[in-house]
Amino acid sequence: KGERFMKNYDPIRMELSTRDKVAIANYTEIIEGRGTKNGAVYLDISHKSKEFIIEKLPSIYRQFLEAQMLDISKSPMEVAPTAHYSMGGILVNPESLSTSVEGLFAAGEVAGGLHGANRLGGNSLAEIIIFGRRAGIAASKYSKKIDQQLRSNKAIAIAHENINRLIKNGDELIRPLQNELRLIMWKYCGVIKNKILLLEGLSKIEMIKTKFSDIEVRIDKYNCEDLALIFDLQSSLLSAKATIVSALQRNESRGAHQRSDFPELDPLCKFNCLVRMDDNSNLKVSKVPLKELNEEQKIIVANSKREEDIRNKLLE
Repeated sequence: KGERFMKNYDPIRMELSTRDKVAIANYTEIIEGRGTKNGAVYLDISHKSKEFIIEKLPSIYRQFLEAQMLDISKSPMEVAPTAHYSMGGILVNPESLSTSVEGLFAAGEVAGGLHGANRLGGNSLAEIIIFGRRAGIAASKYSKKIDQQLRSNKAIAIAHENINRLIKNGDELIRPLQNELRLIMWKYCGVIKNKILLLEGLSKIEMIKTKFSDIEVRIDKYNCEDLALIFDLQSSLLSAKATIVSALQRNESRGAHQRSDFPELDPLCKFNCLVRMDDNSNLKVSKVPLKELNEEQKIIVANSKREEDIRNKLLE
């Protein structure tokens, strides 16, 4: 309709609002039927000069030209929210970045716990520099302590068995199921969630799992793409289910986690969700209480001017 709708969500900052608020606004407009036929909203910068756009947004300008033959200096572009960053991940030791698997270290977006409920802009770079360094040092020290790496014949046999079990004829194809899972997570576990949607999404994920054993996987000496894709789908189903069961545990809205049935932040929800897989491959969720701040951290928080510190800071 050409309406500048951000005035309804953040009338002061408008399109320069924090990324989470812009994502919520875009998602709401699309879900409530005011988006484009492609399920998007329009982002228009054509009121700026072409020279300005090329100087400030060179990669985006080139991207739309190459992908859609669209000149964004003349026409609006279609955009939609996406999963920009994961605020959860593998449980790691904050000092060494070690995991529950001996010899395995994890740093970056795959590791959970650093960003809380919403990542500050630029934190990913700081994360690489600080925690990537810690992981590298710890991995190096671990390696220097072992003279040889013993291979488990049992583990190798299990890996071969898992691979061979998946190579078979079937009536289902992988890529349509991958796309179906993406659509389920967008519709039922998107930017704004509620209990009814989450439970329905969980049910639909279980339906995909019932089709898993009937997926056709063909490999030959020239191509083994199907095998990589089915392992990717297997992991994606686990990750999707873990995301939904965790979202069901948090009956509040906090940071990037937004629930329409629990729109307010609950100060009593001071926990993280820990998801584990039991011996029968079932996911078990527990709530881990947040650790109290140490004395040094308490002093920093007490002395900071919170409103001034966070105003106009980008949350992405």
